[in-house]
Amino acid sequence: MSPPAAGSRTSKCGLGGDGRLGLGLLALVPVACCAFPVLLATSIGLTAVAWGGAAAAAIAAAALSTVVLVRRRTRTNHLHIAAANNRERTDTEQRDPVVEVLYFDGCPNHVPALALIERVAGELGLEPKLRLVKVADREAAQRLRFLGSPTIRVGGRDVDPHTKERTDFGLSCRVFRTEAGIAGQPDERWVRDALAREGPAG
Repeated sequence: MSPPAAGSRTSKCGLGGDGRLGLGLLALVPVACCAFPVLLATSIGLTAVAWGGAAAAAIAAAALSTVVLVRRRTRTNHLHIAAANNRERTDTEQRDPVVEVLYFDGCPNHVPALALIERVAGELGLEPKLRLVKVADREAAQRLRFLGSPTIRVGGRDVDPHTKERTDFGLSCRVFRTEAGIAGQPDERWVRDALAREGPAG
């Protein structure tokens, strides 16, 4: 056999420059093989955490939506209750006719007129809002179209059906032409009709 050439020694053993690099890469293969499952497990774990966070966020969003919905429904119910209370209050106000009794200090006839209004209203089941209006002087009598004491107005209208054309305003005791004759009080039927007109059935 011929002796090996000088260059062949290097190529046989030497895995020298490129050979050592190859061995180094081969040495990394077990490390890579061991590290890959760890990295894979870590990736799976992070993914699970991410999915878990997304699920938690979804649950939190659903809970928040539920709270907002409940608050809106509660607010809506409160608004409905307030509206119902306002309607009831308005209905009550509409059932209570406003009765004005105009008078002046020189004539006491408004006192029995108040008693007449309260009695008739009680018979009709009404609770009118009575307002005493004192007429101070003749200028006020003209401004208020005061036909004498007592002048009774229900809902802003005189209970006497015969006053549309009258202009004799002034400070005096008023007389009424009723079916029973001349009287210092209006006919009870006028008061009853006026209250019934402005009441709940009016």
